[in-house]
Amino acid sequence: MQKLTKNFYGAKELDRESWEVTFTDASHPVFKAHFEDYPLVPAFLQIDIAGEILNKELSKIERCKFKLPILPNDIVVYKIVKQIENKYKIKIFKQDKEVSELRVVY
Repeated sequence: MQKLTKNFYGAKELDRESWEVTFTDASHPVFKAHFEDYPLVPAFLQIDIAGEILNKELSKIERCKFKLPILPNDIVVYKIVKQIENKYKIKIFKQDKEVSELRVVY
């Protein structure tokens, strides 16, 4: 089975805790399936992308807050900070505005 994120985004490491993520255009199947008339990046994929960046499998979601939509062609920055053991605090920014905050265990 093909991953949902195939050709959906590109990621470039900026430093040890930051990655720039660029999303594809609205023609990607994810955007067509998730609010066809208002395509946006689904919350679960924001979490999955963090796991793919870290090359880790999600174990537990402790807290998630989704504040602003991530749209086709958007460029965002994932700031991923390891807290303790396998716990991570992840903040996603678009144009210096926080769009999501995640606390997860991998």
